[in-house]
Amino acid sequence: MKRLSVLLLLLASYVCATPWLGATFKRVTHENHLALRIIGVHPESGCFTAGVVADDLIVGIQGKVLTDISQVQDAVSKGKAGQTIKLDVVRADKKLSLKVKLTDRPDDISSLTGSAIGSKIAKFGENFYQNSSKRKEKPKATLLDFWATWCGPCRKTLPVLASVYNKHSKDGLEVIGISSEDLNTLNAFYGQHASPYPLYRDASQDLWRRYGIRAVPTLMLLDQNGYIKQVWSGAPSEAMVEKLVLEVLQEAR
Repeated sequence: MKRLSVLLLLLASYVCATPWLGATFKRVTHENHLALRIIGVHPESGCFTAGVVADDLIVGIQGKVLTDISQVQDAVSKGKAGQTIKLDVVRADKKLSLKVKLTDRPDDISSLTGSAIGSKIAKFGENFYQNSSKRKEKPKATLLDFWATWCGPCRKTLPVLASVYNKHSKDGLEVIGISSEDLNTLNAFYGQHASPYPLYRDASQDLWRRYGIRAVPTLMLLDQNGYIKQVWSGAPSEAMVEKLVLEVLQEAR
């Protein structure tokens, strides 16, 4: 799935929210040249509207034989939502010419990729219970920590995140701790283990369910536009966290 997601993001012009074709692909060979076998199609995309289906082979774009993935990437990234791209498709040994309209990419594409990566994080509510004044209006990178007070690995992760936050907050890094426990428990824990970054109570577990959080700690790294770049579970090393954060901060410059 990771490989398919990479291809999807290339074709979706990942850094910008728009435009996109709305399909996942696998590189294959057809008649001695590159083809893209369609794996899935998002129901709100131009590919879906044009009738593109799983197992179709994209063999050409804009009237040219497909020889490199960059042909599709360039056609999408240089277009605008509402514009039409011509795809040459092979279906059951029959060649079709389909006109696919570029559309705005939806915030949530997890139903297509099977992963939170590539989706845009949902807006937070008003449930910040500590350090809400430290929220950044336009962070260049955001690290979300889904955690619990009873979790041993979570407790090991907290000083790691605090250290990375203290070093790179000035560079545009935002860290948000997210727990679903009751407020008394969270505030009591904070009294003994204060964090320097904002803490949020996801009382209804909306974020946990939306992004399939099944283990703690789970961390998500977002880019400056709020799109999820990395997801991992377990207590990370400070070197690992800092390396990933610096990569996203560098992209935002």
